Amino acid sequence: MPNLRRLLAGLLLIAGGPCLAHDCPRDYRVGVSPIGYSYYLDAQGQPTGSSFDFYAELSRRSGCRFNLTAVPRARSWYLLENQEVDLITPTIRTPERDHLGVFIEYFRGHSDLLIRRELAAQIHSLSDFLAQPTLQLGLVRGHSNGPALDEQIALLDGNRVQYAADPHNVFLRLQAGRIQGTIMPAGLYQKEVDDLALHDQLQLIRIAEADAFATGAYLSRLSMGPEELAHLQRHIQSMLDDGTLRELLTRRHGKPLTDRYYLDTPAP
Repeated sequence: MPNLRRLLAGLLLIAGGPCLAHDCPRDYRVGVSPIGYSYYLDAQGQPTGSSFDFYAELSRRSGCRFNLTAVPRARSWYLLENQEVDLITPTIRTPERDHLGVFIEYFRGHSDLLIRRELAAQIHSLSDFLAQPTLQLGLVRGHSNGPALDEQIALLDGNRVQYAADPHNVFLRLQAGRIQGTIMPAGLYQKEVDDLALHDQLQLIRIAEADAFATGAYLSRLSMGPEELAHLQRHIQSMLDDGTLRELLTRRHGKPLTDRYYLDTPAP
């Protein structure tokens, strides 16, 4: 079971070659969250995940250094707005966030509805779930599921929605029966389902009306200048163009899950 306090206490420096004074005038601060296979504790209790692989490669290519700090997703946006972090990855694109940063798309995906298995006979869609006033929905605070689903969730009575700082706590509540369902993409839920051995306890329902939302990186417009943004954009884009990012994700997330991420992404 992940120890959230230990995760959130970590700050790690990822450094490549010598930092170029012009392109990388300082170390860059990254807000990462303990979500799925992107940031978690290994068997020895050390932080690891695809976020580390990503920034190690970006550091090697760009010559920049990155400080990774683990924070809850909602707080990472607060820190970016206050110019205390420079990048947030991975995250979902929204119009509101576009005012704060430059977005670089990795792939597109959908959110799914996961419910307790005993409800499967009566719940076949998101509409069925929302129509049952006694059913509680668990969500990760600060995470967007795309405009269409966010709007539906916003219409729910506040007493029907329980927020948690991370997916792990959402699934602990789902396992205990404190909530009856959750909405999130596979990149957030798959590791929790695997680690907690919930495959036989949950029913996955595809949400027909779910947006194909973009997942990727936000680079802060508030704390970085045009030259810095262009430098990092160029090297992140090169990792997308040559397939490196997909290879890094496959290493941690596995090929079947990584292939699912790219189902809605047009071929290069």
